[in-house]
Amino acid sequence: MNVSKYIYISITFLFAGNLMNASPNHPSIFDELANEELLQATIEVDLDALMGDWRDESKHRAVFSYKDEVGEKQFWNIKLKKRGKFRRMHCEGIAPLKMYFDKDDLEQKGLADFNDMKIVNYCMESKEVARELLFKEYLAYKMYNELTEESFRVKLLKINYQDVNSKRKLKQWVILIEDTAEMRDRIGAKKYKMADQIADNPFDTSRIQLTALFQYMIGNADWNLLLEKNTKVVEKNGKVITIPYDFDFSGLVNPPYGTANALYNLTNLRERVYLGPTGGNLSAIIKYYHSKKDELLAIINYDKWLIEESKEVMVTYLESFYEDLDAAKIENALPKESYTQLD
Repeated sequence: MNVSKYIYISITFLFAGNLMNASPNHPSIFDELANEELLQATIEVDLDALMGDWRDESKHRAVFSYKDEVGEKQFWNIKLKKRGKFRRMHCEGIAPLKMYFDKDDLEQKGLADFNDMKIVNYCMESKEVARELLFKEYLAYKMYNELTEESFRVKLLKINYQDVNSKRKLKQWVILIEDTAEMRDRIGAKKYKMADQIADNPFDTSRIQLTALFQYMIGNADWNLLLEKNTKVVEKNGKVITIPYDFDFSGLVNPPYGTANALYNLTNLRERVYLGPTGGNLSAIIKYYHSKKDELLAIINYDKWLIEESKEVMVTYLESFYEDLDAAKIENALPKESYTQLD
């Protein structure tokens, strides 16, 4: 038997396919919002309070409304809370938010009790530039969805923020990110804390390599497995896997406010560094990425929202990844000291 071919086929079976379906038992509020390709919604809230002190940890009452797929207006009483670190402190508009639904309201609607999701808002004064950056980060999530079901689902949304005390309005494109508990339930995983059993972590090396190679592909050094930075660590079938998120500091997105990770001697966001384990099935993972090239490029090329110039830049950057994609190249890209090495 050709062992290498067998490993590659097994990995393809594990990661590929249309695996982003909702739970067959009870749909969630995220599923409801994801029924349409683009949804327009309104959030009525005290904008001054919401956009005030970045250190504010309180939850702000708001009303979230939208028209469902049959044209009926739906209203939800929600709460909003600031979240994040860098973007929370530096955003010139509305900071990243977490949106909370009432579990009793969800139950009355026959929905699962996954009641929160993240909102990624603009983080720059220039709406044109900010919008393009948001679209590019959204596509990074969609590309990882294409590679594996073990990923956060995302939804592109247009929100009209309305101040409850005045006629002030702010219109934004945003990214909705699936509730972490819902993601774990969907993929059949459970919570896991690296610090709890650091000496006994049963890593699923193939899946961690899949994540690490994705981060290498998009030029993202703003993550750390062992420190659980910008990645959720979960346990599935007795093995530890990692689910990445927050890709705005990647070379693929390349925001003007981004800074290169000096820990790995990077000088700009477009430089790549591999921060995962080598050996094992890395060659098979690389073959899997080659098999998904057309699908990954299609996510960019057939996107409806990005301008053509942004698409061309992203495609060129992705092509540069594939030009030199082999195990030796990846291993040569390893930093001298990496907190994510599992070998």
